[in-house]
Amino acid sequence: MSDFGILPSVKGKKIAAVNLTTRDVAGLLLVSEATVKRWADDGLLIPQKTVGGHRRFSVQSIARLRREQGMAPDALSPTKRTRKKMVPGRLPSAESFSELLLSDNEAEATAQLIDAYLQNHALATIFDTTITDAMHRVGDLWFNGTITIADEHLATRVMLSALQKLRGIVVPGQATGLKAVSCGIEGDLHELPIHLAEIIFESEGWDISNLGPNTPLFSLRDMVAQKKPDLVCISARSIVDLDRATTEYAQLRKIVEKINGTTVLGGEAFRDLNLRQRFPAEFYAESFGGLSTFVKELG
Repeated sequence: MSDFGILPSVKGKKIAAVNLTTRDVAGLLLVSEATVKRWADDGLLIPQKTVGGHRRFSVQSIARLRREQGMAPDALSPTKRTRKKMVPGRLPSAESFSELLLSDNEAEATAQLIDAYLQNHALATIFDTTITDAMHRVGDLWFNGTITIADEHLATRVMLSALQKLRGIVVPGQATGLKAVSCGIEGDLHELPIHLAEIIFESEGWDISNLGPNTPLFSLRDMVAQKKPDLVCISARSIVDLDRATTEYAQLRKIVEKINGTTVLGGEAFRDLNLRQRFPAEFYAESFGGLSTFVKELG
């Protein structure tokens, strides 16, 4: 049985983990059935056989093909003649997706993320519209006393697990040779934004080191001096010790400027224009769509 449990929908139906037909795969990958059969004959797609000898494919076999061949969702069709124009369906609403997280329905949450990606929705759109909005709703429910902190923690765990499974099928962009280091600021334990940013960078062909949440800026400074990345990305929902952070950030900036690097700041804390004066940067990411565009331009 697949780790995903449930696969995305094809023409409105849910498909068992290893029960994708040749037609299903062709519809998901925007190619002809003949192309899918050829890939299977060539060993690029590994099918399982039913008792009657019919081919059935798993999502892992699709993901493996895309990773090994470096094929992005909009570049899977070998010719314009065989490509079918596919209009992405509607993304899950923040309300419906947050309910999946709160009900510990990891399999369905994963399936919906994979479904959106295979339907050619941009990763940044999925992150901004479905994931971020859903987690904001979870936070609002906790703030209003509708759910407990335990419920919020459960939703976050389910979200992180589903995200890592989505990451497993995302096709990395063509290697750019560029390096980035990302982290969450000291005192901030929110790690989801860092993982989302990490996937954005990977999808654009960057080599990224994710230091995780609650990273002291002086420690980040030492890492930057050692690795000499092209870009440093810091996320902050709030800053506990503002004066200390300002001093340590200034020291970090000197190192980044010395190596001709770029600094990107994101998160609710850096929406404050007064705070931006204390934390100068080349770019302030207010959405994952904005971050994705900025990263593309650098690459």
